[in-house]
Amino acid sequence: MADAPIDNSIAPSRSGSNIRPSGLGAADGAVDGTSATQSHGSRVIETVNGKLQGTVAGGVAAFKGIPYGQSTAGRNRFLPPQPPKPWANLRDATVLGNPCVQSNPDLPVWLDPMPGSEDCLVLNVWAPEQARPASKLAVMVWIHGGGYTFGSGGAPLYDCSNLAAIGNVVTVSLNHRLQAFGFTDLSAAGGEAYAGSGNAGLLDIVAALEWVRANIEAFGGDPDNVTLFGQSGGGAKISTLMAMPVATGLFHRAIVQSGSVFRYRGRAEAEAMTNRMFSILGLARNDISALQAVPADILLKCGDQIMSEASGTGHPPIKYAPVIDGQYLPEIPWLMGAPESAKNIPLLLGANDDETVLYLPRRVPDDTAITRVVVDATTVYTPHEDRVAELIPSYRRMLPELSSTELAVRISTDIGFWKNAVRQAEMQANAGAAVYMYRCDWKTPCCKGVWAPHGVELPFVMGHKQYDTAWDGTDTEAARAAADPDNARFGLGDRMLAAWVNFARNGNPSLPDLAWPQYDQKTRATMIFDHETKVANDPRGDVRTLVSAI
Repeated sequence: MADAPIDNSIAPSRSGSNIRPSGLGAADGAVDGTSATQSHGSRVIETVNGKLQGTVAGGVAAFKGIPYGQSTAGRNRFLPPQPPKPWANLRDATVLGNPCVQSNPDLPVWLDPMPGSEDCLVLNVWAPEQARPASKLAVMVWIHGGGYTFGSGGAPLYDCSNLAAIGNVVTVSLNHRLQAFGFTDLSAAGGEAYAGSGNAGLLDIVAALEWVRANIEAFGGDPDNVTLFGQSGGGAKISTLMAMPVATGLFHRAIVQSGSVFRYRGRAEAEAMTNRMFSILGLARNDISALQAVPADILLKCGDQIMSEASGTGHPPIKYAPVIDGQYLPEIPWLMGAPESAKNIPLLLGANDDETVLYLPRRVPDDTAITRVVVDATTVYTPHEDRVAELIPSYRRMLPELSSTELAVRISTDIGFWKNAVRQAEMQANAGAAVYMYRCDWKTPCCKGVWAPHGVELPFVMGHKQYDTAWDGTDTEAARAAADPDNARFGLGDRMLAAWVNFARNGNPSLPDLAWPQYDQKTRATMIFDHETKVANDPRGDVRTLVSAI
């Protein structure tokens, strides 16, 4: 695939929400920035299960709370998702559906306003107002973060309406089962019927993608041009879906934002967790019917307790994760190379410059404290404590100007996020797929304006020009305006969104004025997103080499 700028890309602009794709004609289903923003009303779409009535406003047709599966409560708990039942009457699709039952520690911008429920197999669709079945627009499906234990596609920050309008794409977000509801392995007790129970949450996403394939054309989308994009746990889920044979052909490109996380459970570990669940709940071991009757809030608390306990197996305490079950997830993905089912999937991936700053103490007193801090902050990656300690003198020689706190952030980010992103990029590129690497360096005004923490890129990718207090509570619109008087971040946000959309359209994220070369192990070309967006070859190659063996 050529690396030159593409013709039908969208040009970044400072015109805010009225940005429209350049080079797109009516045949492309382009949104008319003048008439579309004046239109308000409703729209009816017919799906394979029945008719939906959504809203039209701001140039976007929105359909919310669409069921792609039946309730997972009662006898459906732990079983594969069941197709939704058809409905005869017009179904209201103006209100978000429920997220999975969960304990969510996030701030309001990441919190779904709807209550948790086991009837959570729902999705939302946003399409440009003028999109019609013949439009064949690129489809972008958002997979939310929160690891495998919390989060929701209905969170305010994940509203994809701006992305649909600005990017002229059809966007989808979804909810699925989490924590014990989505990742309790009952295969040993329940046999074939429960063979997928340890990966039920991922099978939910597969069912949602099957719904997209069957229905998205009615909304103006192209079922043969679907891109998954997700951050943190969402990116990890995408990486795992790339290794699942049942997901083959349901999506065609992947964007992994700070989500190159390769944490999986073997059958023995998963079974031990399940046995612990029966013990905590006081149920006879392997009594699945009794487990299905446990109230959802009690099951959630049980899952919380299991996650809080020391594993005693050398694994990190974040216990709920996909299971290598030999069927839905045949082998450990991304161990020695790209999964076979992933080899033809173009991949855009990367991380932020200071991912771990919010997980570390506000002050690390000296270099002797760095080892423990780094190990605690990167527990999901199980770094060996001795190996981390060996890194510190080398880092200190390379970066003598950093404080101990800054050095701890640097080392833990490199180990916890950048190392695995590079590793995944290498494996996918070696498999022959087109790979594009990025790093977001933009420093948010929160945390005294010196960090680019986990999730800082989300408002840019989603097309949000304003959002409420986030991160440490000081990242307000006024603070951002004061720190960025020239509104350079608007230009940065436009460029990130444009690159994401271009990649979704045709697999090349290049901008009209800036080619984005493919990643390979010779040049390691990486797009750096900051006040000045540019390509750098092998950025911080010295530390990349240093942490590669950790």
